[in-house]
Amino acid sequence: MACDLTLTGRSLPCRNALGGIKRVWFCDEKQGPGFWDAIDDTGSTAGEVEDSTAAQTFNYWDLPKNSSSLTQTVNASIENGTVYYTQVLSMVINNIVAADIDSIEEMGKGDLSIVVEDVNGNFMVMGHKNGSILSGGTGGTGATMADLNGFTLEFTANEVDAAPFLHLDSNGEPEGTNLTFTNI
Repeated sequence: MACDLTLTGRSLPCRNALGGIKRVWFCDEKQGPGFWDAIDDTGSTAGEVEDSTAAQTFNYWDLPKNSSSLTQTVNASIENGTVYYTQVLSMVINNIVAADIDSIEEMGKGDLSIVVEDVNGNFMVMGHKNGSILSGGTGGTGATMADLNGFTLEFTANEVDAAPFLHLDSNGEPEGTNLTFTNI
């Protein structure tokens, strides 16, 4: 069967995009049917998420400036006819506290629903169909006064599509009656 492609052009955008992540939002509910409704190209803009059919609450973790990133790698095999995206969130958490250790242990137990908020105000859904997992990390006290006292964590997802953007309302907040982002 032939593959139908829809390609568009792209002009050079303004030089106003910045690198970095502001916050990461985690949902402790397991993804399932209806968790992300209209996640594919059915949003008001292609690749955006609109309403979800199941009520979900996301809690945020603020991240230190210039420390965390979301990387999406395109993995393609001509021989096998496959393409998928590996999404890796590397996040730094300053100051080791007991409550964080408990949360990290919980995060390691299963699939997570993760939304990454970049410094440009974009909300990207990581692992929107297959979920995300805590795949590695380190924690420590550091050796000198200027060293990191905290954790560096990695979360990984493998998806057929790149991480889609959440649709934002006129206030720049994620839109959807069943998606709640605490303390936004």
